[in-house]
Amino acid sequence: MGSSVTRVVLAVAVAVAVVVLAVTHWSAVVGAGDSLAAGDKEWLVPAGLAVVALWVAGAVTQIGSMPMRAPIGRLLAVQVAASFANNVSPAGSGGIGVNVRFLRRHGLSSGAAGGAVGLNSLAGLVTHLLLLLAAMVISPAVTRSIHVPVSWRSLATSTAYRVGGVVLLAAGVLVVLLARKSWRARVGGYTVRFLREVRGLGVVLRHPGRAAALWLGSLSTPLLHAVILFAVLRSLGVLITVGAAVVVYLVVSSLSALVPSAGGLGALDVTLLAGLEAVGISSSVAFGAVLGYRLITVWLPLLPGAVALAVLVRRRII
Repeated sequence: MGSSVTRVVLAVAVAVAVVVLAVTHWSAVVGAGDSLAAGDKEWLVPAGLAVVALWVAGAVTQIGSMPMRAPIGRLLAVQVAASFANNVSPAGSGGIGVNVRFLRRHGLSSGAAGGAVGLNSLAGLVTHLLLLLAAMVISPAVTRSIHVPVSWRSLATSTAYRVGGVVLLAAGVLVVLLARKSWRARVGGYTVRFLREVRGLGVVLRHPGRAAALWLGSLSTPLLHAVILFAVLRSLGVLITVGAAVVVYLVVSSLSALVPSAGGLGALDVTLLAGLEAVGISSSVAFGAVLGYRLITVWLPLLPGAVALAVLVRRRII
């Protein structure tokens, strides 16, 4: 019950914050739609290919985390279905459930299947943090390369971001109050699970093939998302480097991960918009970039993801 209440509170808070931003930036929202429609469509082709590559990267990562072999075609279809489940559930729980069911159908116990998927998530967290640290080191050079001053202080003085921040802060306090009774038990459970996944990671590292697949797939995922963001920005005429797009995506995705929402909807939108404006992109173009990024990574893949999920369930593959 506490977990469900927490998710509802966070979802409502994120929704309110997004509405506040939309209302206070309504002219920018209208301009965003116009700029996206008038953008260079050729840049959207590599963005679409990067989405397909994300499914491949997910399959490669899962290969590295599994103590078994599975048909590549089915494993790829599972990743397509998992992307749909992720976009309609908070904090990637839907995709985790799809992969666990697939592994259990292939003979793994519930604990082994959960461990494999947990190892997948752990590898993703480690690579994301390493990339984020690298981005923090190179970000001054990236900022100079695009000749745009970065001023986070201007965001702090924005009324829209103040209101949104207050809403999210209040939601965080409420979540802490609601979850205080079960906090110790949850931390203990997470600690045990984390240690088990770390041991599993050690086992994988002793197998070069599995280790290569695990790290390659995990490393590719955030970079491919950054490529999609870069392509969308270029389609809107923004002369940004790939390195700058990587920095922006890694920072904003790390911040948005603190708020579990379906597919990152809401949390990622707010932080991505703030990040793009922080590097000097106008509000209307930033809104257009967020809309384009969401269109390519969420809305367009929904249909193939839903079809893949339905077929896999009908054939009892998951």
